[in-house]
Parts: sequence; structure tokens; C-alpha cells
Amino acid sequence: MKNLFSAHHTLVASTLISASLLMLSACGDPEGDDTTTAEAEVTPDGVSKQVDGKSDAWNYRNDPKGFRAVLDYNFENMPREGATNVTPWTDTYWPYYQDGINVRWQRYAAIDEASKWKGLSPAEKYDLAFNGWKPVDGFKEMKPFNTTDCTFDQEYYDNLGPVATWTHKNKGLGRMTDGIDGDRDGVEDAEECAQVNDNGRKDFDGAETWWGICHAWAPAALMEEEPLAPVERNGVVFEVSDIKAFLTQQWDRSQSYMVGGRCEEDELERDEHGRVTNSDCRDLNAGSWHVIVTNFIGLNKKGMVIERTTNYQVWNQPLFGYRITEQEEISLQKAHELLKIEQESTGNGTFVYDVEEESMEAKAILAFVNDADLETLDDDARLDARAAKNIIAARSGADGQIGTSDDVEIETLAELGDVKYVAEKAFGQLLGYALANGYSQYKYLYNLDAERFVKVSMVTDWITEQHPSTERSDTIIDRYTNHDYYDYILELDAEGKIIGGEWIGDSILNHPDFVWLPVRDRAGNPHIDTDLVRDLVRESREIALGPDMPVEKDFSAESVVEVPIPDNNVDGVGSTIEISETGTVETVSLNLELRHTYKGDLTIELRHGGMSFNVFNGVDADNASADDVILDAQLVNGFEGSNLSGDWELYVVDSANADVGRIVKWSLDFTIKD
Repeated sequence: MKNLFSAHHTLVASTLISASLLMLSACGDPEGDDTTTAEAEVTPDGVSKQVDGKSDAWNYRNDPKGFRAVLDYNFENMPREGATNVTPWTDTYWPYYQDGINVRWQRYAAIDEASKWKGLSPAEKYDLAFNGWKPVDGFKEMKPFNTTDCTFDQEYYDNLGPVATWTHKNKGLGRMTDGIDGDRDGVEDAEECAQVNDNGRKDFDGAETWWGICHAWAPAALMEEEPLAPVERNGVVFEVSDIKAFLTQQWDRSQSYMVGGRCEEDELERDEHGRVTNSDCRDLNAGSWHVIVTNFIGLNKKGMVIERTTNYQVWNQPLFGYRITEQEEISLQKAHELLKIEQESTGNGTFVYDVEEESMEAKAILAFVNDADLETLDDDARLDARAAKNIIAARSGADGQIGTSDDVEIETLAELGDVKYVAEKAFGQLLGYALANGYSQYKYLYNLDAERFVKVSMVTDWITEQHPSTERSDTIIDRYTNHDYYDYILELDAEGKIIGGEWIGDSILNHPDFVWLPVRDRAGNPHIDTDLVRDLVRESREIALGPDMPVEKDFSAESVVEVPIPDNNVDGVGSTIEISETGTVETVSLNLELRHTYKGDLTIELRHGGMSFNVFNGVDADNASADDVILDAQLVNGFEGSNLSGDWELYVVDSANADVGRIVKWSLDFTIKD
């Protein structure tokens, strides 16, 4: 199976937490990684995608539940704008064709003893400072791969350190220096620079120029603090982008939740309504998009990663803000009009003032006039007062009173047309009001459960890449803040719950392919120490911020109230710790003493601020038949960047009968920043 994100940004499914939890892999090399899933039918490329109702129905792949959070689906509760507490930082996506983080991006800097090998790549610098690598004599004269003419010195690659070697082979230009025709196009590596692929773009033994690790940069930019100044370690100066390179590389694999699916088509075909015919390429469902963005960014100030392009290229970007510029409830007729759906007539061929007898339009008009009172006809439908009074008189029967037993119905358009002062203008007014106010018998084409419709126009805020730099980006981040404009229809049930949606206008082709929520890094280059990198970041920020550096501190809270767990009850039970202390969560760990005679019956979640993450699943537990769940300082990922204050709930469900238990006590240990 191809990687889910084959290029400037790539994802691969993993069994780390659940079927919707992903381990991300390069914006490149779609053939480079094996893909496994916890459940066979849940595949990130949608190969087994269920098709129900409309072909892009809100199914398991599009369901906002994939983010494993407690979400509000009520349209009226959704904020019209929102932004994260901290804006993500920008950097390069470290493209493969430049050899990833092994690119000598300060190419014009002198490489000599006096400058401490300043012009080395981030990977070479790391090996020099931390991995005991010593450049051989003459190393600085050896030539790395030249992307213009495909020339290089093999001795250069033979003498690299462990970080640089791994990068070159796995996240760089290894395929162009191995002497193997990897893409089997009959062209040797040395001649690839003169070739273009089937899409008219230059590639390097199958690796296109848009391949890289943006799928790693985007979550790193959301989840990690930005380095702000150069740091010197062991005689090596690490510039801002060098440190960012290490952070990014370590997010090459991550635990994440995903909603949506991958489109791999370069050219997208449409049906007669303008909708894309390939159901995989209609992801992400517009309703799912609205629920996720308004809940996470609007209500919880938490960003996410979006894959912005619908076609086969993959571009992951950190999304941190949105504004709804238009939000209007519309009629079914208007929804169909925006979706370019023409209603089919079922009339008998006889027309009265251009409306066909027995058609859906005729039935809507007659349903309205036989239901309305004088005020509605006169004031709301804006009929001529004489026409309105005559319609009421025609319906009122012998007693001349509407709403009595001898009322009659106007059964045909011909009868209505015979009413004095009801002519062509009145027919148009009656038809418009009837269609706009639910008198039509038309059925919505795509989602049979939808009863209400809202047209939405949204502007998003996301960060684009920059070239590697010696400077911090937070002071100039507006230069790298881009915006997308989306138009869509939300599908609601009668109570106003969002149950789906459809993209309209240009957004049919230009909308996010999928969205994903990074939880934590799973490391990338095995020769890079992530804790060491974060220490570089800390020192970098201390140098830049000095006394303004936010203070990090520890905080703990506990509950010692015993709570019985209901047996075999899907509603479960919660135990809550209320925290009034303020701060931003850096880490949170759970300590738990739970007594139960069969721990395999249990699932346990930690909830806060509209988000919920699993901390124990009895089905996957070792020795599920054993007693009790005891957790000691178990790190819970996903709440990074959240506000500390508010309710923290431990939620437990016992899903089988016979065995019972209780929550004895539990506590949370936080690292926070003011």
C-alpha cells in the first residue's frame, strides 16, 4: 500500500493507539514504508471505504469521532471565529531532493576551522557535536550531490556520520547515489537530472521536488516551542533552523488522530452537478470539517494539521485560526441551487402562469395557500391585499369564516388562477415563499436525514514554509500566515445537530483532503536524542528571552472520593477534579488506584476542555482476567497547550457483567507554564 502522504507531506497508519491513530511518515517516497492497521477495514487511503447514501456520506473515515474528543455538534453553539493560544512557527519542509536535513543550507558560509565548520548541514553538525564523528582529511573538499547535473563525490557519502547517513538513505537523496534505477524508467541515476516524469515535473529517480517532511514540520510547529537564538555546544554553533531541523525530523513518526482520506488523483473528474466522481477525492466531508474546526480551534484553542490539496500531491500545514464571514440558514431549494441540482418535474403538461399542474412546484403552492392565514399571505408572502383576501374567501366556505368545518381546499392551479387578483405576479410570490419555507415535497439529493441547511463561508489561517534561516520567525510570522476561503452547505437534523455537509463553488475542488490531530512524537532519526534537542530549544529561548522566559513549574491535584463503577453499563461513571490554578499544560501524568475483579472489562479515559483521550483499554491489557488497574505516573498525551484550569474527569466504563469495582483514588501531576 502506498503511504497516505506521499510527498511534501506523508502519513502511514499505525497500531499505536487505535485504528484512527496514525504514525506519520515523509512528505515523500510513496513506496518507502510498510503500512499496517489495527482494523482491516480502516485504511487511511480509503481502499475499503464504505459507501452509504451519498457516495461521500459521513462514514467512519469522515466521522469527527475519529479525533477521539467529546464534541459539540449543535450548530448554534459553534463560535464564528477562533485561534490557538500560540501561533505555530515556520521553517522549511526539508525536501528530499536537497537531501533532507543533510542539506548545507548555509552554502555560502566558509567551511574552515575558524568558523567551526559553520557551513555544515544540520545532520553533519549534530554528528560532529554529539555522535563523536570526526571529518576525515579533505572532507570539506568532497562534493555532495548537485541537483543541477546529478554529479557528486561518493567519498562524501562514505564518510558521513550516523545522523547524516541515515538521513541521506531514508529521508534524502539516497536513491540518486545508490546506482540503482529505483523508479525503473530505464534511466541511470547520473542521467536523471535531464528527465521529467509523466506529470511534466522533474524528479530524481522517482522522488519529486515536492517530497519532504512537512508532515513532520507541521506538528512540530504546533506542538514544540520555537528556538529563538543560536546555541553553541561542543564547539558547534546550531542556528535556529538547525535546531528546527532536529525537532522536525523527530516528528517524522507520531501518534495522531485523523479524519478524512487520501485522494491520489492528479486530474479530478466531475459529474453533472460539478461534484468530484471519485468518492475518495471528496474527502473531507464539509460537515466534519466544520465540527472539528469550531470545536478544537474555536472552543478549545487547539490547532491541527490540514492536508490542503485534494489531488495526489500532499501538503500538510499547521492550521491555527478561522473566521466565518457568512452564515445563513437556507431553504432546500436554495441548497439544491447552490449544488447545481435541477429539480425534475412530475407535472401533467398543463401550465398556469408558467407553473405546471401536479408538479412539485404546484403542490408546494397549493400546500401553502391551503395552510396560510390572511396575515401570512398579506404580510409574509407580500401578496396584493386583494389577492390575499380573495384566497381566504375562496377557502372559507359558506360561513365565510376560515378554520371552520365547512372550509374547502383549492385543489388545482386552475382554481387558484380563477381567484380574482391572483395572476402571474402572485403565482411567483406564492412559489418563492412556499419553496423557501418548507412546503416543497422535494427531497434533498444527498443526505436523506437532513432537514435544515446552512450556507457557510469560512476563512482559515495557516502557516506556510520558509527557507532555512538564522533568525526566529515569531516576530515576522505574519509574512508566512496564509488564508484559504471555503464555501459549503451544512446538513442539520430538525434539532440543529450537524450531520453532514457538501462543498460548493470553487471549494468542491479546493478543500482540505484530510485533517489530523498530532498527539506526540514517536521519534524519527534513531541517532538523534529528542530530549537533547529540546534542551537546545530551552537554552535557545533562554538566550533570546532572558528574564522574560516563562517559568515552568509542577502542579498536582487529586481525588480521594471512592466512586462505584456501574456493572455492564455503557454510560459509565466519572470522577472529577476541579482545578482553579491557571497555566498552560506542558505535560500531564496520571496516577490511579482502581479496584475491579476483572480489569479486561474496563475502558478508561481522561477528559478535559472538550477533549478525551484513552488511558486504559482492557481488551488490550496484559492478563485481562487479573484484578485491578494501578497506574503510576502514566504520561497522557494530547492535552499539551491546554488551559490547566477547569474540570478534569476520569471516565470509566465497565462493558461486561458479573464483575464489579470502584475508583479508589486518582491524581494528576502537571508540568505547566505561566
